[in-house]
Amino acid sequence: MRMQKEEKIVIVLLLMAAGSLAVAFWAFGSDEATPEEPREKETGHTVEGRVLEIKPTKSGGNLILRVEGSSLPVFIPASSGAGDVQKRVHQGDSIRVTGTVSSYQGKDELKVARASDVQLQKP
Repeated sequence: MRMQKEEKIVIVLLLMAAGSLAVAFWAFGSDEATPEEPREKETGHTVEGRVLEIKPTKSGGNLILRVEGSSLPVFIPASSGAGDVQKRVHQGDSIRVTGTVSSYQGKDELKVARASDVQLQKP
């Protein structure tokens, strides 16, 4: 059984479309970490300064701090003692934070492993 001219054209067009999709996937595919899988960059990073803002996350019981003199937000997971830090640290306090610089949704942040990594500094 021989294929008609129109059938041959349809098959060629399907192969071209599949090839174009394969090339686009290869060319535009991302090797970056997804938001669900933050990528660790640097451990033992320390930030010191005055607390400018304390903001609980909308869900999960996590905490985000903005510290004067640092472009990195400080992320404290609930499992790492966010509740304890929120009770001890207030806006305007001088603190010293040690953590891991990681990427979340394409932005760097300082992630704290435990509440004791957030220390109040004496004035």
